[in-house]
Amino acid sequence: MKKAQVIWSDEALNDLEVIYDFLADKSQPAAQRIVESILSRSHQLASFPKSGAKQEMMKAAGKEYRYLVEGNYKVIYSYQPEKSVIHVEVIFDTRHDPEKLRA
Repeated sequence: MKKAQVIWSDEALNDLEVIYDFLADKSQPAAQRIVESILSRSHQLASFPKSGAKQEMMKAAGKEYRYLVEGNYKVIYSYQPEKSVIHVEVIFDTRHDPEKLRA
């Protein structure tokens, strides 16, 4: 079975930077571990693109969003099976108001 290509959006990469910067103020090793665990968790998507649960709060024409949970964070992504491409859209801190995902 061919692996899907995983592409990170600028927003998702920025989210990782924000998470790292926030946590690094308290502990750089902890910040590094969290970011690495999020990245590691997302690696499963290449082999198992539908392994995440459906993200019902986010809707777009012709797009289905899914997510994986890693610690306090959701890795939210969309999958285009016809192109075998996964787009990591956003990393969302589950301690924040979920209504922010609707925007």
